[in-house]
Amino acid sequence: MTEVVTPPGAAPAAAGITAELERLCATVLDPLLAMAETVAAALPSGRRPRLAELDAVRPPALAQLRRADDLVAGSGLIADPALIVDAPWHLAWWTRGRDGITPLRVVSDPARDGFRDYTVLEWWTVPHRTGRPHITGPYVDYLCTDAYTLTFTVPVRGPDASVAGVVGSDVYVARMERMLLPVLRACGRPATVVNRTGRVVVSTHPAHTTGFPIRARPAGWLRHDSPAVPFSVLIGAQRASIST
Repeated sequence: MTEVVTPPGAAPAAAGITAELERLCATVLDPLLAMAETVAAALPSGRRPRLAELDAVRPPALAQLRRADDLVAGSGLIADPALIVDAPWHLAWWTRGRDGITPLRVVSDPARDGFRDYTVLEWWTVPHRTGRPHITGPYVDYLCTDAYTLTFTVPVRGPDASVAGVVGSDVYVARMERMLLPVLRACGRPATVVNRTGRVVVSTHPAHTTGFPIRARPAGWLRHDSPAVPFSVLIGAQRASIST
């Protein structure tokens, strides 16, 4: 049996891919941090807000959907169920599709069929628990997009410093793949981006399809973890076949 050794140059290639991945994620997270501050500033002190008082989220959310790169498929505010006086379980969320930008219609009455408790979903629970931004996915988003999605969420702090909700943006994995594939291909080796649990985000290796779980680093591959976002880059042997 021939030992497979990761060739020289793989580490710089992985670092370059990681840098581009972090840059791309920052273009989604940075506007959300600003959006969270905008919503927090609109929250009244000493009482619960009414729905009309949170219209401040609309302009920054729609700005994300009008990005020139078409990266963001949905954006808005998901409020704590007890936050808004006249709209419990409210999602101030907009999506962009064939009909343009439209508000997301969901069942907000827990007693009705089709209601979904979003407070048990990762994109809500993690930032609510940690108080920090979070990226969920890739996963098939049956609530909004019905496609492989990455959901970026940032907690919104109320006047008492508690988490009043989260602002977020949905990114189709296919759109992120379109932007990342050129830099992956440029390294001249099979390259795969995975999340922290090893699930494939994007890859030039034909066996690594989106959503595929990689439980252990493949033999001969180098792994480079990003310190800024919850993703890792795997780089394989130079002469392995690369999908196009």
